[in-house]
Amino acid sequence: MAYRTRHCVTPAWAYAGSMSIDGSRILSATSRAEEVFNDFQREILSEKAATLSRAAKKLEAALAALGRAGEEEGSRAARVQEAADAAYGYLVQREACGVFGLGAPLDAFDVPREVRVRIGVSAR
Repeated sequence: MAYRTRHCVTPAWAYAGSMSIDGSRILSATSRAEEVFNDFQREILSEKAATLSRAAKKLEAALAALGRAGEEEGSRAARVQEAADAAYGYLVQREACGVFGLGAPLDAFDVPREVRVRIGVSAR
């Protein structure tokens, strides 16, 4: 049904019957967006957990290498710095995951004092 006016423009009321908004489609689009967002959030949390796990393994390996290091000045100092760097990386990743506090994780990994004082200190 076409309506003609003086300017040959169809008035908006003429379309009122044919233009309906389906609420279920809007809700399903919103639900889909939320579902995608939730999937994205789960993926981010999964990546954070995997990265934290890798940082923990790196810290464990560095502490084990420090335990095997002899008392040679150069070798031991290098191992201490490697362990301190690994501990720093672990603590930063832990905070990125939303878990705060420094003492407990260092105690859990039994990080020696000589390593603790080097955490965050540049080797250069």
